[in-house]
Amino acid sequence: MELRNISDAAVWVVGVLDGSEAGMRFPHFRTAVLHGGRTVYRPLVEDPLVGPLLRSHFRRLRPGESFDPSAGRDDGYLPLSVFTQFRPVERGRYQYRLTFSSESARPEQWFGRFGQRADEQDLLIDLISRVPRGVLTAMADVTVS
Repeated sequence: MELRNISDAAVWVVGVLDGSEAGMRFPHFRTAVLHGGRTVYRPLVEDPLVGPLLRSHFRRLRPGESFDPSAGRDDGYLPLSVFTQFRPVERGRYQYRLTFSSESARPEQWFGRFGQRADEQDLLIDLISRVPRGVLTAMADVTVS
């Protein structure tokens, strides 16, 4: 998976953080797997005590540049559970869905629920304002034989 900047200007992005996949904080990276028209996998609800948003979570992408938001390097990004935990139990066609959203009503919805330093909030709110707003959905069909 990758996020790619297809614009003519640099943009700021944030990868998958604790709480992102469960929709407890922004950015959201919501996943699901469908089989035979029904949902067969959604991630488990995570611990609601998500860690702080940090300056190192933000990545600047130049035009044409891309990155894997679930790479899990020293930036604190996490893998998506749909890719690490889901195992099909039946043959057939599965549809993997990923919906990314940066459309928070308030920048504070990106913050963690503990350990968020008050002296960094203004800087983080400025960086959050530079992340393009939108909802993107990607789907991939996988056939298990």
